[in-house]
Amino acid sequence: MELRGSKSPFDCLLLDLDDTLYSSTIGIRQACKKNIEDFLATKCGVSEGRASALRVEHFRSHGSSLAGLLALGYDVHPDEYHSFVHGRLPYELIRPDAGLRELLLSIPQPKILFTNSDRQHARRTLQRLGVEEDCFHRIICFETMNPHLFKDEREAGSSGPLPSTRNVEVILKPSAAAMKMAVWLAGFAPHRTLFVDDNERNIAAGKAIGLRTALVMPSPSPPPAFLGDSYI
Repeated sequence: MELRGSKSPFDCLLLDLDDTLYSSTIGIRQACKKNIEDFLATKCGVSEGRASALRVEHFRSHGSSLAGLLALGYDVHPDEYHSFVHGRLPYELIRPDAGLRELLLSIPQPKILFTNSDRQHARRTLQRLGVEEDCFHRIICFETMNPHLFKDEREAGSSGPLPSTRNVEVILKPSAAAMKMAVWLAGFAPHRTLFVDDNERNIAAGKAIGLRTALVMPSPSPPPAFLGDSYI
């Protein structure tokens, strides 16, 4: 699929972040899984083995462990969850990728990062990769898709308690709501937008709303670093 020429079939690229812009084999995915399981074990008061099973169940049923906890009525704020799960990651494992930056800058179409992760994780990961935000037209992340979970006073810097988030809907890939929001924010027709992701469910959801898609598959020698599977 030609992206750089004037006859490109695409007007925009939607790019996943984790395990897509960098390899799933470097250890970040494994560390994230462990952090999620530790969080679940503490929050739910379960064993390590049960926490591992819960993580898989929540991902399959709700899209993430955070969404699963909220659906079950646990009072967990996204800031609490993300600071534990992503704040403890070994980001030093992510190495600068000059080839990735060169590739992104060589593509003239707007490039939009589309991730279920929180904004701080996205920014920190891009910094580690040596890919600054100027490579992207915008970032669509957890906060973008879920503004209803963040009260105005907290965004203004209030030091008060975190607002309750029990029994609220969490919008994430691969839900239709998340996919349609991304297309609307991108501002381009779905059939003129290329969606690149490492998760088959996300790719299927993109196809369902008319996006052109590319599934990233693990390989021994990936080009720039397009690998992985989802885990949050």
